[in-house]
Amino acid sequence: MRSGISARVWLVALVFATAAAVSRPAAADDRQECLNGSKETAAATITACTRAIQSGDYNDRDLSELYHHRGYAWSWTSFTDRVDRAFKDYSEAIRIDPKAVGSLLNRSHIYNQQHDYDRAIADATQAFDGGLSDYGKRVGYGERGYAYQAKGDNDRAIADYTDGIRLDANNKVALTARGNAYLAKGDPGRAAADYDRVIALDPKYAIAYYNRSLAHRAKGDLDRVIADCSEAIALYPNYRDAYYNRGYAYQAKGDLDRAIADYNHMIALDPNDRDAHDSRASAYLTKGDFRRFFADFGLGQVLTCLATIVFLAVGVWLCYRTGKYASAQWSGRTAIEICERGVVEMQRKNAVLERIAVALEKHSLG
Repeated sequence: MRSGISARVWLVALVFATAAAVSRPAAADDRQECLNGSKETAAATITACTRAIQSGDYNDRDLSELYHHRGYAWSWTSFTDRVDRAFKDYSEAIRIDPKAVGSLLNRSHIYNQQHDYDRAIADATQAFDGGLSDYGKRVGYGERGYAYQAKGDNDRAIADYTDGIRLDANNKVALTARGNAYLAKGDPGRAAADYDRVIALDPKYAIAYYNRSLAHRAKGDLDRVIADCSEAIALYPNYRDAYYNRGYAYQAKGDLDRAIADYNHMIALDPNDRDAHDSRASAYLTKGDFRRFFADFGLGQVLTCLATIVFLAVGVWLCYRTGKYASAQWSGRTAIEICERGVVEMQRKNAVLERIAVALEKHSLG
């Protein structure tokens, strides 16, 4: 009897030992499939990562690595919440291993997409502290530079982009981004120099031509604005912003028909493009074509501007009276500041009507 019980105990132990022995190679296989996944095998990669995570055979950095790879694999799927799933996996990888630099950089990118720039900067900085390869540093400088620029800190953005360019002088993304930061800072010369380098690296990069046209516009070089926008449009015929910038340059040069043609292209791309309609209305107004002007700008908008100007004029008059006769409760400085704001607003609203008056005068003289 005792020998029978003993035999059954040994049999159960043998079954568990065999199952454990089979489980470990299976988990190891899942780990390899997880780490070596590809876009073509995204679903299988995620399944393998999940099995390896749930096996209990991994911890610390190995477990963090599994979460990181599953997080990255979510980006290959079509799930509507793939970004959220990836974010959760990267966050878990970082919780397990605060030096999980790959997850830190990828989460930084997600934070940038969500416009959470302070957290994006914090993650990129933590990744640098954890130790990065040259490739990782280029990614880190790019993400952190983007966040700084989005926050309006162009100097720090330029510093990060420059460090990234030192690691790879042919990085057209970093060169383009630094050019954008220079342009935002008010330095169109350096911006154009960066765009020149990008175009030399990739002559078919339409964005670089358009961006350089903005730098030329800032310098008042309308002919180069037109040339660069034309190059961008030749490479990408539906480039809405390039049509807009070229239309502006034509209009500024007095070539109204070509300006209108560019605004027409914009409207063909989007019939509700308000910028295109307003700019075309302005061009028609300058030509003295009031019928088309009203069709684009709208009589209602003109009347609204008139009513606003009358209202503001009365408000400004009252402001000045208040500034002159106000009691001690109102300081002259406060009244003057209110008046100044009113004047600025009135000038802005008056711009359209001034163009109407000029056009009417020219039309009557002609």
